Amino acid sequence: MLLRMHGISKTVYIAVVFIIIVAIVIGAYYYIMTASHKPTTIKTTTNVTTPPPTTTVTCPLPSNTSVIVSIENEPPNSVDPATGFYAGEDEIMTNVYQGLIAFDVTNTSVTQFMPMLASSWWVAPNYTMYIFYIRHGAYFANGDPVNATTFWFSIYRVILMNQVDSSFYTNILYNGTEASITGYAIPWGACHALAFATGNNNFIINKTLCAYGLANILSNYNVHNETIQKVMSYPDQAIVVLNPYTVEFKLLQPYMFFLQDLAEYSASAVDPVFVDQNGGVVPNQQNTYMNTHTMGTGPYQVVQWVPGQMVVLQANPNYWAAELPPNETNIMLTPPKIKTVILEYTSSANQVMSMLESGKAQLMGPLSLPALPPLYLSTLEQNPCLKVVVEPPSAPTWLILMITLDAQKYPLNVTAVRVALVHAINYTEIIDTVAPGVGLPYVGPISPGMPFYNPSNLPPYNYDPNLSIEILKSLGFKLVLLNGTVINPNGQPLSLTLTYTSDDPAQVKIAQEVQVMLSQIGVQLTLNPVTTQQEEYLISQSCTAPTYPQMLIWYWYPSWPDPIYQDLVVQTNAMYSGIAGDVSCFNNTEVNSITNILPSVTNTTLITKYVTEVYNIIYQQAPDMWLYAIRQYWVQSCYVNGTYWNPGVLGYYFPLMYYNATVCVSK
Repeated sequence: MLLRMHGISKTVYIAVVFIIIVAIVIGAYYYIMTASHKPTTIKTTTNVTTPPPTTTVTCPLPSNTSVIVSIENEPPNSVDPATGFYAGEDEIMTNVYQGLIAFDVTNTSVTQFMPMLASSWWVAPNYTMYIFYIRHGAYFANGDPVNATTFWFSIYRVILMNQVDSSFYTNILYNGTEASITGYAIPWGACHALAFATGNNNFIINKTLCAYGLANILSNYNVHNETIQKVMSYPDQAIVVLNPYTVEFKLLQPYMFFLQDLAEYSASAVDPVFVDQNGGVVPNQQNTYMNTHTMGTGPYQVVQWVPGQMVVLQANPNYWAAELPPNETNIMLTPPKIKTVILEYTSSANQVMSMLESGKAQLMGPLSLPALPPLYLSTLEQNPCLKVVVEPPSAPTWLILMITLDAQKYPLNVTAVRVALVHAINYTEIIDTVAPGVGLPYVGPISPGMPFYNPSNLPPYNYDPNLSIEILKSLGFKLVLLNGTVINPNGQPLSLTLTYTSDDPAQVKIAQEVQVMLSQIGVQLTLNPVTTQQEEYLISQSCTAPTYPQMLIWYWYPSWPDPIYQDLVVQTNAMYSGIAGDVSCFNNTEVNSITNILPSVTNTTLITKYVTEVYNIIYQQAPDMWLYAIRQYWVQSCYVNGTYWNPGVLGYYFPLMYYNATVCVSK
């Protein structure tokens, strides 16, 4: 199981001061991100005069065509929109819960939105106010109605619980600096709303009183209560209930990417009645019942959960969207065609292969972060009953793989050492052997699918072991080369440790290859395999902790489509050192200064200038080895139809899938 890190992390988000982008940049952003791309398969045919013979292969459908099985490698810990965060959790929440809007999974655009529980919306020209008009007649699986108060409850709950998903609203709907000081994440203006409704100004002064006062309302949520109505309708707060079917978001600062933010699972509608019957809301605490139980408006429900092994989704028999007339529905509101989805989990690549090849599983997931490394795809491609699908190079590429170098501790705090190391890696060989057909060279920190990626077109680090040897020689290190040559015999040897997750075959192979490559320049590399849980613990420590990883193989995927904050800032600003995003613990005064102000810059030319400056510094300082970006791929049975990928959705969207009983053809 890989550590599914995306965007900001679970542990340090509360201290984040997120300065929002006033994005005039969106002209360029829209141009880059709205293009749709059709996926292609690895299977190809060549145009020749005489067609090769065609073999018709019968691939039997599952005995029960109302069931589809996806074999995955990331069992969920929580499917609560306030707490769940990783790809396997996102996938379940996307199919069970719904928000105001959603990305259209049938294309790769992240600027096109489908109305879900909202019928329409309005955005203020300065991007500080967003108003949504809620559909009439939407309801949860248990029949409880959805209206504007549902979203006031749901998003205030996410913020007040102060778990990882509150980071989606830091300095957008609540003040991150104030939260880090007081210990409570409270939607801005909510304390004044409580004071207004109750006449008790202590709610404004005492943040503990305010937090627990708000929690009391959320845990005893009666929308007919006059005091609660006064709180919800108070005009100067983050979310205002204007009337039963109109909700207004008032942002602390202009933010052009707020629709992308609201299209994510953290903005889903959660049933207040169901929550209050099962633990309610407590500041700074998870709701353990909601971690494993769901009550959403979405097309599926969680009906079975075997921790670490299996989750079963069943079509919602009371799905509100099934009753919509054709002129009010859209592709994302389609009722499920396949009624039961079984998600089975394993960390064994052999078991994933076996399940797919035997037909016991019809999919390999989750999308964005697949269970099986790409080095297995060529084998699966030979099976005529399977289809290996790879997005074209022109499609957004958001998942990246790197090796971080701890820039805080000797010897990797020496810039020249890091520069020597990045030129000792044969990136082409790693891509060819570990990610053939799907790995792409890239230059970080921004993901290649994002606007402002590598604005000055810096080339990926070239493989030059002789340069590496010369640099380390000049630093006085003792190097024993493979041909027996000893350089600086009286110097200290350069010994390093590479940490990686042992249940990811790609990381295992990369670690072994890097060990060989560094031995060729006289560097001794010790391999340190760990579990995902151990990895998360190690990088949650201080960067100067003795056990903080010297070198770490690390995946990155942004939480939502924001190239400045989600990619550039959190990966390079020392404020986010460690698990928050800057895993290399890079701390450069000039970069910190630029990235502190960059999110608030509004001029496209100036943004490009600042991003270019950061890129140049990072490139020269070499805090990371950028191994490759990964083109989205997946594996499915050839008779499965309706599988799509959108980079804003971490996982499959199951309602659109169906079986096609026609035979599969192999050439």
